[in-house]
Amino acid sequence: MHILLQIGSIEINTYNLLSFFLGLFAGVFFVLIIYMYGVFRELRKESDLSTKNNDVNEDLINEINLKKEYKVTSLDINSESSEVIGDVSGISINDIESINSYLSKADVISTSVGPKYVQGIYELIDNVNTSKEIFFIAFENQYRSSTKAQSKNSKNIENIISIDAVVDKIVPPQNNNSLDVVVEKYGSIVLDDLQHKPLDESDIVTYGDYEVEFIKKLWLLNGLHLKLAYFGISKDLQFIHEIFEHDEYKSYATDALEALATAFISKTDYEHELSEFKKSILNRFSQPALKDEVIRVARNPKLKFSKNERFQAPLDVLINKGMEVTTFKAIIDLLISTNFDAVEGYDEFNNFTKDGLGFFLSEYWELSSDDVDKYKGGLI
Repeated sequence: MHILLQIGSIEINTYNLLSFFLGLFAGVFFVLIIYMYGVFRELRKESDLSTKNNDVNEDLINEINLKKEYKVTSLDINSESSEVIGDVSGISINDIESINSYLSKADVISTSVGPKYVQGIYELIDNVNTSKEIFFIAFENQYRSSTKAQSKNSKNIENIISIDAVVDKIVPPQNNNSLDVVVEKYGSIVLDDLQHKPLDESDIVTYGDYEVEFIKKLWLLNGLHLKLAYFGISKDLQFIHEIFEHDEYKSYATDALEALATAFISKTDYEHELSEFKKSILNRFSQPALKDEVIRVARNPKLKFSKNERFQAPLDVLINKGMEVTTFKAIIDLLISTNFDAVEGYDEFNNFTKDGLGFFLSEYWELSSDDVDKYKGGLI
């Protein structure tokens, strides 16, 4: 029997499953358990699921142990379905003995706790006294979270095999007063194609070229999401799906995605099933049931617009190739001319946008004077 230990949310595969939740702040349970459950919902039907959740919120732990179940509702464009997940229990983060016991039994350990906590989780695993081979997979929205968590000073570096993953799922706002959660039906995980394959392949779990898959997801899905958020705010919209209810706005979404896809193809020379991926993105973003708030997607702009991220990286490819950048220009014009003060984290970001395009390019993206001139040629 193989055991999988999930830190941060529910992981599903064809192993007998031991899932372990390590939340680091009150309320994190809802976000994280939603995120991974939606991805693995179909696979769970093949699994023997026993879930252990660990959190610092004692009230939450008590509620989990009292109810021992929660309901997950999956949303599609024209339908929704619900399933009750049972055999769920929790342990306190202060119960170190129990935590170490579960860690030492695991064959596969995965996380979904937020990128900044992955290193600490890896160190926790590394301190467990074991000589067995353990697979470590960080399901985080960050470049190579699993392998980045490794340290040259790791005690068990030869025993802990880190595998990077690209995870794709939209999580709408939740009711924090309920254990029940809502997710979109769509879900995908692509694991780095190594000689070790700890999870069985399926419609959801696949193995592939990590570099290509990460860029595809970051640029096309996350990049379009960001563009549409600021475009939607500028049109006084509340939700992403409302963009698709207006022909003019929908045209912007389509054009913006095509520009991102053009940059992706130019960067990677990869077009396999790209048309289907683009279609799925537009279909997912147009779902009213998700209630995907533009203000939520727009938050933390200093990171999302930063150099080599989802917006600047594809723009750089297009600028250097002399290609069309109209949909990028529309967003940059908004950033320079509009104060999005309702967006979380915008005050700090506004320090780079309020003094014009040249300052933004040279100080925020730290472009050379030659590159600033090149960018201005495409953006003015």
